[in-house]
Amino acid sequence: MSDDGTIPINICPEEVDCVGADELKDMPGLFDMAKNLLKDGSNIVSNALGGNKTLVSDEVREARWAICQGCPMLQNNRCTECGCFMKVKVAFHATSCPLGKWDLTI
Repeated sequence: MSDDGTIPINICPEEVDCVGADELKDMPGLFDMAKNLLKDGSNIVSNALGGNKTLVSDEVREARWAICQGCPMLQNNRCTECGCFMKVKVAFHATSCPLGKWDLTI
């Protein structure tokens, strides 16, 4: 962990096609990532308990993922803004992009 509380991402398994180490951005600190996970998890559970859909349609999931893939904040399928694994996050109805690029409506 660096002095500012962020976790540098500088390890890339050989079997994964990763961006160069000099192109990698730091993930948010552990506290911020935990806060983001709890917020999304709480929204998902509340949504499910309210009788609402938990997962989005395949079309919405694919549209969200396409937006993420075009975002410079996506690194190795994770968002460097929130720290989330975006291939998972895009599938849930009650989640949104931390940068506002997609939300509950897409």
